Amino acid sequence: MKKHIFLYSLLLLATLNTLNIQAENRLSLTKEALTVTVSVSCEGKAVSGAMVKIVTKVGGITIGAGATDAAGKAAINIPTYGKQLVSVQVSHAMYRDGALSDIVLENGLTYAVPLKSRTQSADAITSNSDDKVAKTEEKTSKSEEKASQYEREAKEYAADKEKAAESQDQLKKEREAAERSAAEKNKSAEEKQAAADQQRSNAEKQAKDAEEMRKEQAERADQETKKREEEATQRKEEAEAREKALENSKAQSAKEQEEKAKKEAEEKQKEQQKEKNEAEKKAKEQEDKAKDARDDAEKREEEAKEKAEREKEAKKEEERKTEKEAEAKKDAEKDEKEAEKKEKEAEKDQKEADKKQAVADEKKEAAQELKETMADLDKEQDKIDKERKELKKEQKDIDDKMKKGKKLDKLQKKQEKLDKKNEKLDKAQEKLDKKRKKAVKKSK
Repeated sequence: MKKHIFLYSLLLLATLNTLNIQAENRLSLTKEALTVTVSVSCEGKAVSGAMVKIVTKVGGITIGAGATDAAGKAAINIPTYGKQLVSVQVSHAMYRDGALSDIVLENGLTYAVPLKSRTQSADAITSNSDDKVAKTEEKTSKSEEKASQYEREAKEYAADKEKAAESQDQLKKEREAAERSAAEKNKSAEEKQAAADQQRSNAEKQAKDAEEMRKEQAERADQETKKREEEATQRKEEAEAREKALENSKAQSAKEQEEKAKKEAEEKQKEQQKEKNEAEKKAKEQEDKAKDARDDAEKREEEAKEKAEREKEAKKEEERKTEKEAEAKKDAEKDEKEAEKKEKEAEKDQKEADKKQAVADEKKEAAQELKETMADLDKEQDKIDKERKELKKEQKDIDDKMKKGKKLDKLQKKQEKLDKKNEKLDKAQEKLDKKRKKAVKKSK
C-alpha cells in the first residue's frame, strides 16, 4: 500500500512539473522584447526633437518613448510586448500632434508619422516677410491714386447737393390725415384684444401649472434612473479593480524612459524656437519700414476720402428728407390698414383663447394621473432599494474575506451567486425605469 502511495506521489510531482514548463513556454511565446523605429516628417522634411510615445490601448500605459534625431527618427526599445494594440503618439511645440492608432508592433519595422506645421520655420518667415514688403509698397502706390480720385469726386458731390427738396409739405399733410384714421381704428381693436388676452392668460397659467407638475415627475424619474446606472457602473468598476489588482505592472521603467525622451525633445525644441524668434525679429524690422511708408500714403488717402464722403453725404441728406416724408405717408396709410387687421385678429384670438383653455384642462388631468402613477412606482423602487442594500452588505463581506487570501474558491462561488442576484435586480430596475419613462411619455 505504501509503495502504491509513493508511486502515485512521484507521478503527481512529474505532472505538476510538466504543467509548469508548459505555462512558462506559453508566457515566453506571448511576451517578447522588440525594437521599432518611428520616423517623423512634415511636408517631406525630417522633424528633429519630436517627442514619441508608444501607449497601450487598454489602460493607456506608456511602454516606450524617445526623441527624434536630426534625421527625424527615434529608435525605441520595449522590454516586453504581448502583441496588444497600441498607439504611436508624436508631439512637438512647433507642429500639430500626430498619431498612429490601434496597431500591432513588429520587431525591426519603421513607422512613419507625418505632422502638420503649427508655426512657420525661420526660412519661411524671411520669405513671407519679403512678400509682405512688396505688397505694402504696391498698396502705397494705389493709396496715392485713390486720394486723387476722391478729390475729384468731392468736387462733383458739392455741385449736386442743391438739387433735391420739392414736395415735402403736401406729403406731410396726407400722412397726418392717415395717422388720425389709424388711431381711431386702433382704439377699437385694443378693447377687443384686451378681453381675448385676459382669457388666454388664464388658460396659459393653468397649462403651465400642469406642465410643471409633469416635468417634476419626469425629472424625478430621470434622477432615479441615473442613480441606478451610476450604481451599476460602480459595481462594474469595483469588479475590474479586483481583477486588475492581481496583475504586476512594469510601467516604472517605461515612465523613466518617457521622462528622459521628453527632456531631450524639449531641449531640441528650445533651440528651434530660438532660431524662429531671431528670424521673426529681422522680418519685423523690414516690415515696419515698409509699413511706415504705406501709413503715410494711407493717411493722405483717408483725408481725401473723408472730404469726398462729407460732400457726398451733404448731397444725400436733401434726398433723404424728401424720401423720408414719402415713407412717412406710406407708413400712416399702412397703420390704418393694420388697425383694421388688428380688430379682426382680436376676434380670432378670442377663439384661440377658448381652445387653449380646453388644452390646459387636459394637461392638468394628465399631470395628476402621472403623479398617482409615480407614487405606485415609488413603492416598487423602495423594495428594489432594500434588496440592493442587502446585496451591498454581502459584497462587502466577500471583499473583506478575499483581502485575507483564504478560501478563495469558496468566495469565488459566492461572488458568482451574488453577481447573478445583482443581474436579476438590474433587470427588475430596468423594467421599473421603463415604466417611469412610459408614464412620463404618456403624460405629454
